[in-house]
Amino acid sequence: MNRALRNLCIAAAGLTLLAACGGGGSDDGGGLTGGVPIPASEPATITVENAPLIAGTVAEVAMGQGVFSSIFTTDLPIASIGGDVAVTPVMKPVLSAAMKTANPSQLYATSSALEDCAVTGTVDVQVTVENPLEPSINDRFVFEFTNCDDGTGVVVDGGMTITIINLGGDPATDSFLLGMSIEFSDFAVTEGGETTSASGAITITVDSLTPPVTTITISTSAFVTTSEGTEEVLTNFTVEITEDASMFPVAVTVETSFTISSPRIGGEVTVTTSLALESMGEEYPFVGELRIEGAGNSVIVMIALDADTVRLQIDINGDGFDETIDMTWDELMAAAA
Repeated sequence: MNRALRNLCIAAAGLTLLAACGGGGSDDGGGLTGGVPIPASEPATITVENAPLIAGTVAEVAMGQGVFSSIFTTDLPIASIGGDVAVTPVMKPVLSAAMKTANPSQLYATSSALEDCAVTGTVDVQVTVENPLEPSINDRFVFEFTNCDDGTGVVVDGGMTITIINLGGDPATDSFLLGMSIEFSDFAVTEGGETTSASGAITITVDSLTPPVTTITISTSAFVTTSEGTEEVLTNFTVEITEDASMFPVAVTVETSFTISSPRIGGEVTVTTSLALESMGEEYPFVGELRIEGAGNSVIVMIALDADTVRLQIDINGDGFDETIDMTWDELMAAAA
């Protein structure tokens, strides 16, 4: 596989983690979804008081993790992800560890190897490729970390597997199609004395066959993170991000749907896109609408008024809106912290 595509694989893995952070919810009241054990969760009760917290948590997942940055370029440095990108506290250590530990010597290899990490521990890289000179569907890259400390402030343990599931165009140019499955198995990261674990499988497709437009589609049936004993779950998640680089700043459109379950919001809520979110560059959306449904027919409608201001229309029992709150996007995101 050429260097450009392998770099893009890890960049895509980074965005997958960014989009999946924040948790999610069960679609079956407990059991297994996509092979991941899902705890039972009740719908969250929406009130006027907790609406900013719930809406902010939803915004984190829907568009708060850097998806409004044009990060998909074939020369993207691996280490650039996870630095100043805004991510939620639960998934940030997982992201940073995956990026920092998977160094270029491991990623660009076309054969398997067991390597020592810089300080302590090892990473076992198992590479299965059909042709070392070019990517192929079903090419597989398995990273098995064993208390790996590369001196970056994180220690990572467990497995991460990247499998190519779709290809098209020429990955050495701006016109390509790349689909991947990324699976985390008993994956745990310790940073700053706090351990975060993640399990689940995510698929991601990057379609840049018609440049300057790129469409990124990310989905998972279930993704679970646990930090300091707090478990958060994302289920039935899909997001489609379209970036138009013919404009400056880059024009971005996002449509998403998911269920998120988190102790932060007291249960689970289901999210759908009523009107696609639109943004320019790294700004907040200036148009768009998300519908958030909780217990007892309660609803929050989150409306982007402009790139600075968002409106929450709150219905606590399904009989019409009880309250309307206008606040800045920064205030909304801070409410979920």
